[in-house]
Amino acid sequence: MILETVVIIPARYGSRRFPGKPLVPIAQKPLIQWVFERATRIRGVHSIIVATDHPDIQEAVQQVGGMALMTPDHLRNGSERVAWVARQLDAEIVINLQGDEPLVDTDAIARAVEWLQFHPEESLATLACPLRHEAEWKDPNVVKVLTDERDNAVYFSRSPVPFFREGGFRPLECLKRHIGVYVFRRTLLLAYAQWPPGKLEEIEKLEQLRIVERGVPIKVILAAYCSPGIDTPEDVMTVEKILKAEGIAE
Repeated sequence: MILETVVIIPARYGSRRFPGKPLVPIAQKPLIQWVFERATRIRGVHSIIVATDHPDIQEAVQQVGGMALMTPDHLRNGSERVAWVARQLDAEIVINLQGDEPLVDTDAIARAVEWLQFHPEESLATLACPLRHEAEWKDPNVVKVLTDERDNAVYFSRSPVPFFREGGFRPLECLKRHIGVYVFRRTLLLAYAQWPPGKLEEIEKLEQLRIVERGVPIKVILAAYCSPGIDTPEDVMTVEKILKAEGIAE
């Protein structure tokens, strides 16, 4: 059965670490345009909507023929912003594609959607890639996810987890780098928006921990590659180099 699937891209102007990030130019296009165009590559998607809190972001999306909706200022994170828009839609599956992922593996997103389509008992999937280097393991801008033997998330953290008591860091199959995509069944997404923030969520500043604390399984789908997101101004140059090397940008 094919279920109605939508992509909602949360794009907040006032990022704490990088204000105005969705509008930062990357190879002569604003970041939000790159993410919107990337979303068009996800197979099986019926519509794409940007959920923003700033009219300049809305205008940037509309200028390239996209749909962007204004959302309230009081929303606490991207998933709440996505839920605010999803409440108005008649979709079964909602993809929260964060607005700083211009190079995300769209095939992996499609596989996450298919996982929910063929597993009606499941409500959420996310993406990750192998974490192989000690520097990224120690980097607080790199979110780590630990998984169990069934590829469900055990915990997400900015800290270098797990603690290697003997021998120092080494790559592990259960240790992965999280990628900012969440494929929700709409019912869970709307419930999430009604839950109060969890204690771990507030400590780590990771919205997905609200779900972990509630005991809801999160399936982790392995992406073919680690797509660099835009977390800091320094990341812009890294992404531009990749876009040019792949012939996507001049």
